[in-house]
Amino acid sequence: MPTVFCSTKLSKLIGLKTRLPSLSLDNWNGHLFTLQGRKCIAFVHKETFYSFVLFDILKNDLKDFKQIFMSHFLEQLQDDKLLTNELKDLIVKDFETFEISTTDGDTSTIGYLNDCITRLTWEREGRPPTIEESKFYVKNGYNENRIGVRKYRKANEFMSERLKNYTQQSL
Repeated sequence: MPTVFCSTKLSKLIGLKTRLPSLSLDNWNGHLFTLQGRKCIAFVHKETFYSFVLFDILKNDLKDFKQIFMSHFLEQLQDDKLLTNELKDLIVKDFETFEISTTDGDTSTIGYLNDCITRLTWEREGRPPTIEESKFYVKNGYNENRIGVRKYRKANEFMSERLKNYTQQSL
């Protein structure tokens, strides 16, 4: 059963109070940050460091947190050309028992998550990026950065392998 571990800020926004034990290898970390005064949430898959971002989020949007997470995750997989119809059905079925928990304190994943947020908010040409510029970056290459602690491979490569194994296990 997949679990999303939320930062303290994100936990407060959604109203989480307790931490669940990690029961799955398919876990994520999420963190709330601001870009141009708007709330955004970045998520990182703990095993592959694959990432996606929700932009311009209102608290009201998070009433169905599971649905918004799934739709943006599938959209990012589609943008990165990793999603097939068969795979989409498997992922939707797997995430039916999706859990949300407060932070697990995984420093490696949290460090990478902070790096992802820095890449989105870093000033360019003396000004912070717009939400549109950050959306374009996420849609077109966010997961193409090489990861030093992962032997300079890309998050897309790791997620592609993970999805291939996931499909084979489900057959």
